Order: sequence, then C-alpha cells, then structure tokens
Amino acid sequence: MSPRAAWGWEILKLIHMEATAEQLATKSVSRKDRVRPLVDAFRLVTVSLDLTETLHYILKAVRVLIQYDAAGIYVFDQSARSLRGYELIGYRPGVQETQACCIDRGIIYQVLETGQGVVLPDVHADPNYYQARESTLSEIAAPLTGTGGKVIGVINLESDRQNNYSQDDLELLSLFASLATISVEKANLHKELVEKRRWESELQIAGQVMDALLPSTPDGVRNFEVAGRSVSSTEVGGDYYDFIHVADGRLGVIVADVSGKGIPAALIMASFRAYTHALFGIDFSLRAVFKRLNQLLTDSIEERHFVTAFYGEVDDDGRRMFYLNAGHNPPLLVSGKEPARFLSTGGIPLGIQRDAAYSEDIAYFNRGDVLVLYTDGVTEAENDDGQAFGLERLERLVREHIQADAQTICDAIVDDTKRYLGAQQRSDDVTVVVVKAK
Repeated sequence: MSPRAAWGWEILKLIHMEATAEQLATKSVSRKDRVRPLVDAFRLVTVSLDLTETLHYILKAVRVLIQYDAAGIYVFDQSARSLRGYELIGYRPGVQETQACCIDRGIIYQVLETGQGVVLPDVHADPNYYQARESTLSEIAAPLTGTGGKVIGVINLESDRQNNYSQDDLELLSLFASLATISVEKANLHKELVEKRRWESELQIAGQVMDALLPSTPDGVRNFEVAGRSVSSTEVGGDYYDFIHVADGRLGVIVADVSGKGIPAALIMASFRAYTHALFGIDFSLRAVFKRLNQLLTDSIEERHFVTAFYGEVDDDGRRMFYLNAGHNPPLLVSGKEPARFLSTGGIPLGIQRDAAYSEDIAYFNRGDVLVLYTDGVTEAENDDGQAFGLERLERLVREHIQADAQTICDAIVDDTKRYLGAQQRSDDVTVVVVKAK
C-alpha cells in the first residue's frame, strides 16, 4: 500500500473512532490540518439532513487525500432513469447535468451499470470515455452502493494530468463513496418520513371529515327503531350509511360500498353522498332516481371503480319499506321463527353501465322483525383459520339478540365481527345498519 493510502486508512480509523481533540493534537500540525475536513465531513454525515452541504464537505475531504481538478457526486433517479449531479466542482455550468448524467456511455454510466470502480490513467485511450472537460486526461470513479448492494450513484474525479490515479486511490475513494451513500440514503429516508407524516395528517383530517358526515340516530319514526355504525379499516373508508327524511314523513335508509380503499374511495363516496341528498326525496320512483344516480356516477368516476348501494324508504304508518338494491349485499330480514329473507331486487352496481335499468320492491314488517343492512366487511371477515364470518353466523347472531333494541343488535354485530377476526388485521370496512319494527 502506498504512503498516501496508508495515511488515508489512518485518518478514516480516527474518524471511525470519533477521535477527540486531544487525540488529534498528538499528531503533527500538518496531519491535524488534513484530518479536520474529514472529521467535519464524518460529523456532518451523522447529524446533517442537508444533502448538498454534506456532499460538498465529502468532496472537500476527498481533496485532502486525492488531487482532482473536477469532481462530482451523482445520484440515480429511479423515476427518470438518469443520474442527477448533486454536487459538482470544476465543470462548466450545465455540462455534467445535461450531458454526462443521462447518456449510456462514459465512466459514470459504466460504474453505475457494473457496480465496480474504474481507474482511467489516460482517458483518450478508452473508447467509452465521454468528454465533459477538454483538459481532463485521467479519471477515477467509485459506486455509491446502498442497502442490499444496489448502486444508487457514483462519485467521480477528473485530473488534468495523466496517470494521476491508482488502485490505492480507488480504495480510498470507495470509502468516501460509503460516506456519500449514507448521506443520500439518510436524506431519502427523512424525505419519505416527512411525506409519510404529511399523508398521515391529511388522512386523519379526511377521516374526521368523513366521520362528521355519518348521521346520528334519526327521530320522528314511531313504529321503527333505526341504528347504524361504521368502522373503517384505514383512516378513511369507502363504506357509507345515512338516514334521509323524505316526503310524507318517510325515512330513507341507505348503505353503500365503493370498490377500493383510501382517499380515492372516500372521494367517490363523498360525491355519492352529495348526489343522494340531491336526488332522494324528489317525488319520483326509486328506479327513476337510481337511473339518474347511475348516470351521474358513470360520468364522474373511473371505469375501475363502482358503487354498490341499498336504499329503502321506511313507511312508518304502513310498516313497510320500499327498496332498491343496486348490486349490494342483500339485507337480511329476520322475522320470528320464519326463514330469513334477503332483499335483493334492484339491478347492477352503480357506475358500470350508463344505460342500466333498475326495479324496486316492497318489504313488509311484523312487530319485532329485524332488518340488517351490512357491507361485505362483515360477511367476508376471516378468522385466523381463513374461514369467513358468513351469513349463517350473522343470522344466528341476530336471532340471539332479536329481543334487544336496534342499537344493541347493531353493536353486537360489529363487536362480534371484530372478535371473529382475532389476530387478523381488518382488510375491509365494517358497516352495519339495523331497522327494527317496534
């Protein structure tokens, strides 16, 4: 090993040991002056989040050990499939950023592709050399190798003298490349963390807004009890339920589910809610209202999204419900010892076919009958063994609590669904609405 390389190893050893001022003072003045930039660069790597500042000090520290007339640290941009010059010294403005970083030849590209350092004693003897400076005669470059051995960038030095670099210099440069790698990855992680926290904050606010849109228990209904509850699998969900007072004292009850999750589903559901409040209550048949609702959604949402919905209007005096089911899980109507009924009349989900037709039906209630509206987050919930909650368990649970009030039945279904999931994380929203004839 050359004296210069040996001295470099000694300096890096001091940096790794976080040498104290007293330790450095034992060296000669010239050595101490040469060590200081390296120590500063190491300290910046460990504490600074300013990537430009850190890379600048790394190049400054490199110059203490390895002479250069131009230098650059380049980071690979995955989205643009190109190298970006983060810190450049000795180049004419714009040359390296616009030319050397984006071509498929040259020493920088070679190091990026192979992950191996390169020493060019005479650049003009290499057919792959790309000229960024007319005065450059020799060049050296080392990869920035990140987590998992992935090359994320290159550190490159150029000299106006031939044979200015050796394999010993490449070893030293590789160590500085490691410092640059730490800086880049730490800056990227910090950026991701900041972005993640921003999204979490926005999701939390969106969730609060969506929760505020959920209705309270409706009043003015004499012969029925109505209750609802929704639990999202994420901060914002694609489930929706609502109670709408419509003409002639009737109460509209709706449960809907948007395909997908997160912000996109929540935005679609917000639009759906606005449409329903504008359309329901107009003195038209349910099939006419749903036809218009379907047209609005088909025109406003992407093809890969759709909405399933069940809507029923409770006729308090007649103890009946006019309803329409647009591709939603059929609500379960439990009546004493009679077999359970499923309310499925309607049509296909909303937002799929603009000219879809819909039909409506009527369900009649006896005293004590219970109608359960739900989303697939209930019946498709799986336990640790991969078994679904299912309709049989739902019906059995309703019959066990049929003497209770609507809110108690609603809570029992949601709570039992959560217990059934066990250690499994909820993969879908859970929404339940219970309508019970007094």
